[in-house]
Amino acid sequence: MTCADVRKLLPDLALGDLDAEPAADVAAHLKDCGACRAESGALGRTAGALRAATPVAASTERRSAAVAAMARAHADLSARLLTRRPRAWAPLAAAAAFLIAVAGALTVRAPGAVFSLAGTARILDRGTGEWRPALDGEKISVGDRIVTDPGTRARLAGGATEIVLDQDTWVAISGPRRVSLDRGRVLASSGSNELVVTDMANNCVRVTGRVEISVRDITSIVAGAVESKQGDQRLPAPRSVVEKSLVVRVASGEVALDGARQQRLRARAGEEGKFEAGGKPVTEKMVDPRVGAWVEDR
Repeated sequence: MTCADVRKLLPDLALGDLDAEPAADVAAHLKDCGACRAESGALGRTAGALRAATPVAASTERRSAAVAAMARAHADLSARLLTRRPRAWAPLAAAAAFLIAVAGALTVRAPGAVFSLAGTARILDRGTGEWRPALDGEKISVGDRIVTDPGTRARLAGGATEIVLDQDTWVAISGPRRVSLDRGRVLASSGSNELVVTDMANNCVRVTGRVEISVRDITSIVAGAVESKQGDQRLPAPRSVVEKSLVVRVASGEVALDGARQQRLRARAGEEGKFEAGGKPVTEKMVDPRVGAWVEDR
């Protein structure tokens, strides 16, 4: 089960609406994935606050304010928590919506801008759900999603951290120094502060230095026997399974590759790290030592 699969189920888990089998699968994933575990904890605390609230009438304005406040803390998942279909404790949710909206400044603080954008890109407008052109110099906050189109590039800068997005690249800002790379390629420089880059297949790299990170297709062959109710066995034709995986090329500093089942390897300058099918990290010496040449050639 990937991070994308798990995060779709976290609101139901927090509300106690998840069936036993998927709940067990999610629990197994959370045991090995710190990022999803942190998200689950945040949603669980929010759900606890909803249940503990005193019932009062809720207005559309209050509800909208609560969703906005929670969205800043939990990105787009939290909006589902208050807009999902009514449950037996819906009056409690209405009360909590009012309390969160009023006390938002004390209990849910917006993380503020973490990057400034330069170049040409599009940003997902959280209010309308539509993509719009990003302005040169626009401030980028936690929860924002940035896309570069073919033939365009963009740069995100915040303190000692800089991330250059190659063309046709999709990223989501999940923390002050945490980025999800869904597609494409980036050149990241983190200075002395660790930058965490994840993908949708539960792969994670922790960067201290200057590296090039890309999402590539990893193909594996799946084969096995099938047994009928009569006890007959047959061997179906092997099939190919394609997964997305991070590939890291280190120019300076080092990278920690956090794989499945708490496997971790380190790649240093002149090395390349990647995740094989199933999330196993591996490292090797780079054949081509050039890192970020596509940035210099633009």
